Amino acid sequence: MAVKVTFVNNDSVYITDDTYISAWKSVDTSDEEPGYYSEGGRVGSRLDGNLLGTSDPIVALEGLFGSVDWFMLLDDKQPVPKVYKTSAILSLESINI
Repeated sequence: MAVKVTFVNNDSVYITDDTYISAWKSVDTSDEEPGYYSEGGRVGSRLDGNLLGTSDPIVALEGLFGSVDWFMLLDDKQPVPKVYKTSAILSLESINI
C-alpha cells in the first residue's frame, strides 16, 4: 500500500510506509530579526513512531501537509532529494504498488 501524491502540474510521487519525510514551515521575518528562514526538519516514516503512525496513512499525511509549507522525500528511488511545496498538492490517493 502506498499514497500517491499528485501535484497541480500532474506530476506525482509515491509515499510508502518506509519513505522518510522531512518537512518545514516558513517563518515570517520581523524588523528585529530580518531574514528568511524555515523551521522543522525530520519527521520520519510511518514505521518510525507515532508522528505519522495513524491507522490511515492519508489522514497522517493530510495532517502533516496541512501544517507545513515544504517537504522532501528521502528514499533509494530518488538519490538526490527534491523539495516540494505543499500548496502544489492536488490530491492524495491510496494505491497498491
